[in-house]
Amino acid sequence: MERRHFVKLMLPAALIQPLAAQGGASKPLLRFGAIADPQYADKDMRRNRFYRKSPAKLEKAITALNKHPLDFVVTLGDMIDCEFESFGPMMERYARLRVPHYKVYGNHDFEVADADKGKVAAAMEMPELGYYAVEYGGWKLLFLDGTELSTYRYPSKDPRTVAAEAERVKLQKAGVVSALSWNGGMSKAQFEWLQKVLDQAEAAGQKVIVMNHFPILPEGDRHNLWNAEQLLERLDASSQVVAYMNGHNHKGGYVDHKGVHYVNFKGMVESAKETAYAVVSCYSDRIEIEGFGAEPDRKLKL
Repeated sequence: MERRHFVKLMLPAALIQPLAAQGGASKPLLRFGAIADPQYADKDMRRNRFYRKSPAKLEKAITALNKHPLDFVVTLGDMIDCEFESFGPMMERYARLRVPHYKVYGNHDFEVADADKGKVAAAMEMPELGYYAVEYGGWKLLFLDGTELSTYRYPSKDPRTVAAEAERVKLQKAGVVSALSWNGGMSKAQFEWLQKVLDQAEAAGQKVIVMNHFPILPEGDRHNLWNAEQLLERLDASSQVVAYMNGHNHKGGYVDHKGVHYVNFKGMVESAKETAYAVVSCYSDRIEIEGFGAEPDRKLKL
């Protein structure tokens, strides 16, 4: 059953005019909707994943989110489960959002035929280079691409796929429990970009929220990014990072690591009747997550 919420006046959202412009200590400086793992496919339920029910759940969530004064909505990967044709029904529903829609790639978004892998970016209205940043007032949002190094992102005979499999085997032999074919990693170039953007945020005094499909905590979790340890070290070194948000592990979870909040949102595809999504409100001293359906509420002190 979904939580009740009050209908508020819809306000326009723009990168240069976020909700912070309204002023007032009780008002959030930034507010956005978060959806993880809708994972739609026209196929029967498996392992408690009700694939065919995802479009209806998503439509209901979007109707509710449109009643909140949001700056944007983010989908934290796995818009679909498989088959290129699955993107159509989902993008049709996302088109009804009244605010910008940001996305990160998930592993299942590339579970399509080799001939269709090069079409995924256009289908999702995403850049081919899947990592980017946006700014809302004093906040910087970083969207990472954990599928960049993977065995599924490119066609099976592509040199990048062959190299990724070799890297996966190497990590597995080194004892990395998340070195599994359905996870992925970030390239050296992406880490260099990340460091540059984090340095810019520090110089500008901006709080940073990092988004990715794959978790990096708790340590040793089989769902984690291949190079989770390297990414965690990079985020630990930044004084501006306040939160890291992801999907992938449908059970959800939360870790407070050195004062930074690592939030794993629950998968929308789970459960025959219950949905899962959230509204995230960011203040100068805290982040409040209002969960709907299976997603819990959280109050996170900054």
